[in-house]
Amino acid sequence: MLENFINIIRKLNRKRNYFTKEVKLLILSFKIKKTKLDLSKINKITIQACKNGLGDAIIISGLPKILKSQGYQVTILTITKNAFLFENNPNIDKVICLDKPLTKRQTQILKYLECDLFIDPNNKTSYSNWVFKVIKKIKPKHTIGFNYPKTYRIYDSIINYSDYSSHFSKRFIYILRHINIEVKEKEYKYDLYYPNKYDLQVERILSNYQNKKICIFTPYASSERRSFSEKQVQNILNLLSNYPNLITIVVGLPDKINKLCQSPNVLINSLDHFFYTVSLVKHCNFVISVDTSIVHLSNAFNKPLISIYSSEVDIFDPRYENNNVYKPNYDKAIQIIAPGDTAKNLDINILQQYINKYLTT
Repeated sequence: MLENFINIIRKLNRKRNYFTKEVKLLILSFKIKKTKLDLSKINKITIQACKNGLGDAIIISGLPKILKSQGYQVTILTITKNAFLFENNPNIDKVICLDKPLTKRQTQILKYLECDLFIDPNNKTSYSNWVFKVIKKIKPKHTIGFNYPKTYRIYDSIINYSDYSSHFSKRFIYILRHINIEVKEKEYKYDLYYPNKYDLQVERILSNYQNKKICIFTPYASSERRSFSEKQVQNILNLLSNYPNLITIVVGLPDKINKLCQSPNVLINSLDHFFYTVSLVKHCNFVISVDTSIVHLSNAFNKPLISIYSSEVDIFDPRYENNNVYKPNYDKAIQIIAPGDTAKNLDINILQQYINKYLTT
């Protein structure tokens, strides 16, 4: 009896908290008058990329180049750990790092940022109240958002997006069309820039293996569910080491990959910056990955890819299946969906078939 009573109280508290958050969000989103989109007054565009992870940032990288080609000035708002991916991009005029909550210095920077158009490519999430505060600080002339109800007045233009099975990059096609820039889905390309020193170092290392094919292997993702087990990883490395014409380079978080046992023809990447991984993917022959950031890198350089996904849905809107939203999305990629919602259930023999097929054709 007491347990049922406690469960009812908890349920009521959850409903109250949700209602309170919704009220706060509505208050934050309120503004007296919305503006109409006038492209003749749009010059400086700000893209909100703070909510997105590293893989998402790679996908977003294609947008500034298109905007820049049309004469727009581009500012990227990002989290500090992703800023390096944008800082060398000549199509981006300004990169601003933001924290949650905003610091006083960041608040001042936003206050004086000139912004004609603010683009938020994401749906409503737990991050929305923070994004609304950012918009309020900037006070852009016009804002574009996705799928928000009309009660949220902070977005002047709301794009109704229901392509639940489409790739994340399709959102940018919708945005570009909204501002009269016509781009086909196949024409949207990721656009990465980094200092030449990373290529020079990688080229020096790979020069020792000129008669070998190079495979980049990423066995671990950001979550355990999407990662291989230690036994699987070792079995895959043993498998790959049996190919005499192949050098496999394992990339990923050092604290995980450094624990792996050495195998013939297998190297554990010791180069610490992510740009070394970018360069390794750029210079390799093919990629095997459970990590979507490496998947999107492979897309950027059009590399043959065997990708392993675990079935997932968006926690805020289960109509979006992440296997589709963040799929490789190019012709040279193979996408394997692991059974039972985890990479640990994948039969390695399936992976071996694809490796054999690639190495013998």
